[in-house]
Amino acid sequence: MTDPRFLIPLALFLLAIFVITLAWRSNSVGSDETAASTGDALVDDVRAAEARAGFGNVVVREEGGLIVLEGQAQTSTDAAAIGAVARSVEGVSSVDNRLVIVGGAIELPSTTIAATAAPADTGASPLASQLADVGRVTFESGSASLTAEGLKTVDAAARILVANPGVRIEIHGHTDASGDTISNEALSQSRAEAVLDALVIRGVDGQRLTAIGFGESQPVAPNITDDGRAENRRIEFIVAS
Repeated sequence: MTDPRFLIPLALFLLAIFVITLAWRSNSVGSDETAASTGDALVDDVRAAEARAGFGNVVVREEGGLIVLEGQAQTSTDAAAIGAVARSVEGVSSVDNRLVIVGGAIELPSTTIAATAAPADTGASPLASQLADVGRVTFESGSASLTAEGLKTVDAAARILVANPGVRIEIHGHTDASGDTISNEALSQSRAEAVLDALVIRGVDGQRLTAIGFGESQPVAPNITDDGRAENRRIEFIVAS
């Protein structure tokens, strides 16, 4: 084994293995650092957005691709607003809102229309009809951001729900069949949650609301035309009790 004819090729082979190992480790570390850098940048963006909205005390971190919100909120209205701010940041796909409500009472925003003159509706059918008549809840293309018209629809729904306390509502999100099934289900859930958050901000008790995303699984029209796909992209308010 001391013959140079054997030692030189062996040394070259070992050197090649060493160089390949270093390169692999470098690439692996670089990928991890890039992913961590992207996550850190997104967390910083969410923190900045929360600070601009007046929620600078919220703890924001990234966990497994989720933006996690921790800390305390005085009311469920504040908690919903904090969650909505995080979802509005570009690049945020999912938010895990772990805020603890410490105040208990729900604060009605000053812009909420008090519906003391309207009697509570004890029948599910009339209330369902009222909610069906508020119009379509619309979103920006491919996102859970409500359009200006969508917010007007949510305003109208909120006034009806504030006037009818004690009734539980399911917010159903639906998409068309464009894209893959998993992404559509996630988008429909995010949109339903965005509507829930917007209703809570407008004075509706969040304990009454449940957001459910069905994706493309419950079409009301064929997905082969633009009009059919538009009908399938919808939010439904379902009276649960």
